[in-house]
Amino acid sequence: MTGDRRIGRPGATRLLAGALLSALVSVVAPAPAFAADGQVKLALSPIDQPGSYFDLTMRPGETRDLEVRIGNDGAEALAIRTYAADVYTIINGGFGARLRDEPMTGATQWLDYTTRVIDLRAGQNVNRSLTVAVPSNVGPGEYISSIVLENDQPIRGAGAVALDQIVRQAIAVVITVPGDRAPDIAIGGATHKVVAGKSTIAVAVQNTGNVRLTLLGDLTLFDASGAEVSRAMIPMDTFYAESATLVEVPLAALLLPGRYSIRLTLDDAVQGVTATELAIVLIVDAPEAAAAGEGLVPGLTEVTQGSGDTPFALIALVAVLLAGIIIVAGIGRTVLLRRRPRA
Repeated sequence: MTGDRRIGRPGATRLLAGALLSALVSVVAPAPAFAADGQVKLALSPIDQPGSYFDLTMRPGETRDLEVRIGNDGAEALAIRTYAADVYTIINGGFGARLRDEPMTGATQWLDYTTRVIDLRAGQNVNRSLTVAVPSNVGPGEYISSIVLENDQPIRGAGAVALDQIVRQAIAVVITVPGDRAPDIAIGGATHKVVAGKSTIAVAVQNTGNVRLTLLGDLTLFDASGAEVSRAMIPMDTFYAESATLVEVPLAALLLPGRYSIRLTLDDAVQGVTATELAIVLIVDAPEAAAAGEGLVPGLTEVTQGSGDTPFALIALVAVLLAGIIIVAGIGRTVLLRRRPRA
């Protein structure tokens, strides 16, 4: 997650770029990916699998050989890069695959799938093999990695805002090692940032169990007096085992500076696990603009704020009165000047 950044015209450009690039990424159950201009169209799928990704049950010490189909469905020849990548849980749940230069850890090290650049003609498909080897000392649970496909060199965009486009396809490799299932959740601290002049609050959460979760969150925000400020239900997407992410909620207004508390309950009825924190401290400092993040809950959550040290209504009233006094004084001065006898 990135820190806060101020938004000006360059920030708006970065925001537009991020939105466009995010739209070009497909994960877990991919449809063919393509650039907006149709120049890049990739296809990646598992072979001899019933679903759209690898869903394997393997025992410690077991090895299995698999295949993926790689395709260039575009109109031009293209150099395509393919590699194995770690999987992480994005904000509010969901699949994310690490980039080409990031280190490989965990279950990704079980995959024998070296990075390769392949030149494909328009419409050409090739198969490539990979091997999964589960360590003999691994415990029961769910483990996940991914295979990624992308154009090797960025495609230069056209127009006033030129974007270098990397079109990505990713499919998951989910490996279940039989044994006891131990779902568990840990709730951490809260943070606040400002996005487009409105508050966004986030709570750190961690899947400390050995299976993936699909959580429903109930978040309530209170001010320092204990009055309810805002409440939201957050349906989370897949939360992968032994990964961390944020439960993030955009509000419909800017919170007043001060001390707040959050009550958060996370529940997975299928896995039978629930976690609740009653008083997560949230400190809201003076407003600072920040670029919008991924995975925000659609829409905005209403906010009801009580008075602070200096109520907004009082500030507005004083401002109106001062403006009226200035206007009246100006009119009076103009009248006096007009009535003054000329020399």
